[in-house]
Amino acid sequence: MLKEGMNGFCMALADSVPGVSGGTVAFIMGFYDRFIGSIHNLAFGKMREKKSAFMYLAKLGVGWLIGMAMAVVVLSTLLRVIFTLSVLCLLDSLLERFR
Repeated sequence: MLKEGMNGFCMALADSVPGVSGGTVAFIMGFYDRFIGSIHNLAFGKMREKKSAFMYLAKLGVGWLIGMAMAVVVLSTLLRVIFTLSVLCLLDSLLERFR
C-alpha cells in the first residue's frame, strides 16, 4: 500500500508543476502500464479484476490527494512570501528616491 501511495504522491507533485504530467512520472517510475491497465480493468474487466483495479487506483488516489494538498500548501506559502518580499523591496526602492 505504501508503494502505491508514494507513486500517487509523486504523480501529484508532478501535476502541480505546469508542463509536467503525472503520467510521465508514472512512466519514468515504471508503473504506467499497471496504472493504465487498472483503468481498463475498472471499465471492462470481470468483477474480480474490477475489485483489484479499484483497490489499486484508490491507494494511488489517496497518495495523489495527499501530495496535491501538500503541494498547494507549500506553493501558496512560497508565493505569499515572495509577494511580500517583492512589495517590501519595491517600497524600499521608492523610499530611497525621496531621501
